[in-house]
Amino acid sequence: MGEAAYRKPYQQAKRFYEAGVFSQFNEDAYIAEMREAKQELRKAKQQMFDERTEYNKKLREAARTENDLKYLGKLIEERGFTHLQNYDAPVIHSDNDLVICISDFHLGLSTDTTFGKFNKDIAAKRLSKYLDEILAIQKRHNSENATVLFLGDMINGNIHFTTQLENRENLAEQIQIVAELLADFLNELGKNFPIVYVNGVAGNHSRTSFKDQVLRGERLDNLIPWYLKAVLKDKHRIQFVDDNNYDATIGKVVIRGNEYLLVHGDFDTFNEAGVSKLVMMVGKKPTGIFYGHLHKCSYDVVAGVSIVRSGCFSGTGDDYCISKRILGGASQMVTVVDDRGIQACYPISLE
Repeated sequence: MGEAAYRKPYQQAKRFYEAGVFSQFNEDAYIAEMREAKQELRKAKQQMFDERTEYNKKLREAARTENDLKYLGKLIEERGFTHLQNYDAPVIHSDNDLVICISDFHLGLSTDTTFGKFNKDIAAKRLSKYLDEILAIQKRHNSENATVLFLGDMINGNIHFTTQLENRENLAEQIQIVAELLADFLNELGKNFPIVYVNGVAGNHSRTSFKDQVLRGERLDNLIPWYLKAVLKDKHRIQFVDDNNYDATIGKVVIRGNEYLLVHGDFDTFNEAGVSKLVMMVGKKPTGIFYGHLHKCSYDVVAGVSIVRSGCFSGTGDDYCISKRILGGASQMVTVVDDRGIQACYPISLE
């Protein structure tokens, strides 16, 4: 075998190398590339682990909520409202009605601090005091009918870890207790007003999970009217008027020929910008808008729209209010309404 037999393959290999196939190969670069690929693999593995953990968490929350709702259904079946006796309708003819706000009840919260105390027994006493104040206003104005607006946060819920720590009752018990208190409340109103209209929207505290993990309508406040309709089905003068609500967060009522909106306030700010956005959203300018959420009673007029904000039953005393330095006593709002709109506002202190 001659020299050419070795020279020719060598020259071919040299040209192949110089063409860039092997000359571009760098051992250090290869090792770095492998390390980077290994890191990416670890990241993907950790991401998959985190996603699986989050998915399992959602499954646990869904299972817990489902169990709470099953328990609630059992409580409704077992709990009889036989004490809600029938009564004769009062005869009243006048030019005005009352709008009775029930906002930020926060049933389930149990606190006892320097700044305030609250629990289900205090909530019941405050609701009873509120009823007395309402009947006094009715007598003063000879008001005919009543419209009761549930403005959200009827239960304290489980939206934050600190909220869970401050709760005395679980979700099912919160719904049951507040619904029973409100059933008695509506029943008493029915003894004094010819017709009691009822409507409501949901608040942020009744979300079934964290804010960015649920749709806006997935709120347990929505179960309370359903509960009340069941136990008050024989009370024909207590009428639920929620058929024309825009959704679970925007309600609508017509009082003395004028249209009013009701919102909780977590999506709608109590100012000109908030009113403008809400009016554009529904495509119609209302006579007024009723809010809750900020735990303080107030009244204003924006571009000819009356805006009314109701207070809360819990007052100051929970960890959130104290840490944010939000001070305010327990209060609710009652308004006198005629065919011209809102004529008087009564912020009622419940302390």
